[in-house]
Amino acid sequence: MVNLILITLFLISQQPAQETGSGEVTIVEAVGDGSIVQGDLAKARDDAIENALRNAVEQTVGMLLSSETITKNFMTIDDRIYSRSTGYVQRYEILNEGKKNDFIYEVKVKAYVKKGMVKDDLAAIGLLLRRKNLPRMMVLIQENNVGSASGTVIDVNLNTAENTVMETFMSKGFSFIDQEAAKAKLDRTRALAAISGDVEAAKALGLAFKAEVIIVGKAVAKAVSGMKMLGDMKSGQADVTLRAIDVSNGEIIAVSSKHGAAVHIDEITAGNEAIKKAAEAAAEDLMNKILSRWQADVTGTQKIEMAVYGFKNFNEVYSFKNEFSSILRGVKGLYSHGFQAGQAIFEVEFEGNSEQLVLELTRKKLPHFDVEVKEQTPSRITIKVTYREE
Repeated sequence: MVNLILITLFLISQQPAQETGSGEVTIVEAVGDGSIVQGDLAKARDDAIENALRNAVEQTVGMLLSSETITKNFMTIDDRIYSRSTGYVQRYEILNEGKKNDFIYEVKVKAYVKKGMVKDDLAAIGLLLRRKNLPRMMVLIQENNVGSASGTVIDVNLNTAENTVMETFMSKGFSFIDQEAAKAKLDRTRALAAISGDVEAAKALGLAFKAEVIIVGKAVAKAVSGMKMLGDMKSGQADVTLRAIDVSNGEIIAVSSKHGAAVHIDEITAGNEAIKKAAEAAAEDLMNKILSRWQADVTGTQKIEMAVYGFKNFNEVYSFKNEFSSILRGVKGLYSHGFQAGQAIFEVEFEGNSEQLVLELTRKKLPHFDVEVKEQTPSRITIKVTYREE
């Protein structure tokens, strides 16, 4: 055990030290490579740049090492080292590039790396959005403004919450689908289901209108009476709850809930202003959580769901899992989630996105399996396999 601790300390001591204060930029050179598939140099170049930027962050910030070791009879059975970066690339320059060989394209970059989170850096947010392939957003919020006199819901939706959320996100470079065109074709039953928490309904709406992320939520404002200190003025109190959902797999990326208050002589106007304040705070919080998640995606590993069908028995599943894990570059983990009727579901922990995983899978032939890709989305791939008899 003492030797293990000494080895771990030695590994940590070998990481390059970078003295950077809050907000300071570290300039680092890093090399990345991409696979050349069917002569597509442009795609290989993009992958090489992405790989170089990932390496630059890891090189600058260092690695948080966590070793899980199980020993038996003084032999190491399992030793896994995980890394998680906490920095981001503000901008970069390409120093040199070219084909390393017939299968690999190599790029060397000079990267300007900052520690911390990306939320307050507009240039870095723009780069992060491009690295996430400029995801399109959609927002759908049920808004109610309740007057204290009648206690009834106002029938006119001012779209205050939706507009505020869009303005907050767009100010940082996010793009949205055409909301008006979408609402003209909106299935009201499905929309209400999505707002009420039905993730599959929200996913279906996003897919129908070609959005990668859909934000759903509720905004409720109530007028509060009986506050003598306000005189004739009315107090509006509002609560806004938001959820951001990845349309490709239905995963909830982030959630936020905020409260707002405003005063006005008209109770409906007071409620509307309260909704605006709550929506702005919720949108800012939600956006920061989304950016944090995406920052982790591009600097660490991503979890990609993989559905594989065509297996004749479980032995083939076991063989496929071993070959996939050992041969494909960037695969850090492959976890089984069931096998039924010839189909197996896996979760792949991969250094890159699903498109890069597909390219790696098609370029490197598995020894005993022919592979045909049937579907690819940002967080899921579906493939058909055929076992080759020796």
